[in-house]
Amino acid sequence: MGEYIFEGKYQNKSASFKVKLLLFHFVDEHKVHLIYSPHLDLTGYGNNLEEARNSFGIVFEDFVDYTLKKKTLGKVLTGLGWELKGSAQRPKKVIAPSITSVIKDNEYVSEIFDKYSGNTYHQEVGLPCFI
Repeated sequence: MGEYIFEGKYQNKSASFKVKLLLFHFVDEHKVHLIYSPHLDLTGYGNNLEEARNSFGIVFEDFVDYTLKKKTLGKVLTGLGWELKGSAQRPKKVIAPSITSVIKDNEYVSEIFDKYSGNTYHQEVGLPCFI
């Protein structure tokens, strides 16, 4: 796999489950590098690819930490189109929405894919089980 991949690692005292995220790396008209996750609607940015990856890592960890503390991770994920099989507190399976549905339901995502050329990759990341 290529150098654009984000290696998301989330560790806490509870178990975690793995999900595959589609990540999109592109450079905007101001020459800012961006890494965007349409499935989580999260973006990292920087002056180069490494800075963008580091920024995305921080944003991802902040997202998980904040939603866990507020006990809203399950609600946020379902609001983004994710399916939680089992109970919201202990899902047995977590399924990200198809990229087709994300593009259809989010005008911003559609605009990004239409406006910028870039590279897409799938990356497995860990999310905590206690949603």
